[in-house]
Amino acid sequence: MLTALGLLAVLGIIIGISTSAGGGGYSPSAGSGNGNAGGAPAQSLPGIGTPVRDGQFQFTVNSVSYTKHVGGEFGDTAQGHFAVLHLTVKNIGNDSQTLDDSAQVLFANGHKYDASSSADIMANNASNSVFFNDINPGNTVHGVMVFDMPTNVTAEKAELHDSIFSDGVGVSLRK
Repeated sequence: MLTALGLLAVLGIIIGISTSAGGGGYSPSAGSGNGNAGGAPAQSLPGIGTPVRDGQFQFTVNSVSYTKHVGGEFGDTAQGHFAVLHLTVKNIGNDSQTLDDSAQVLFANGHKYDASSSADIMANNASNSVFFNDINPGNTVHGVMVFDMPTNVTAEKAELHDSIFSDGVGVSLRK
C-alpha cells in the first residue's frame, strides 16, 4: 500500500520523465489548442490538408479513407471498419520527439476511438512511417494511423498530440 509520501514520489518521477521526454515543454503556437478537445468538431476547426501544431509536431491530415483490412495477406482485419488517417508529421522543435499512436484519437457520434497499434504496424511497413517513430528536429515522416470503428460510423474529428501529456489539436474530418 502506498503512503501519501510514496504516491507523491511516484508522481514526481512521472512528471520528471514526461518533461525529459519533451511532453512537459508544450507551448501553444498558431494553430494549436482549440478549446474543443474531446467534443464534436466545431466549425472553426482546421480541416483536411491544413497544417496544425501541437508541441514539437506539425501535423497535416492529408486524407481519410475506410477499409476492412490493412497490411496485405497477413495483415489485420477490423472488427467494424478501419478509419485510416493519411498523415504528414514534421518535428518543428529543437529535440528529437517520439510520435506515439496511442496519444492520437478520433471522435464520431460522441464516442472516442483509439488507434489500433497492431493495424498501424501492418499498414506502415516502411521505416519512414508515423507509427511509434522517433523524429529528429526538422525531419518529416509520412504514413497512416488506423482506428477500428463500427461500419456505420465515419470519423468527424481527429485530436492529434505531440505526446500523451500535451493538450492536442483538433482537425475536422468532415468534407
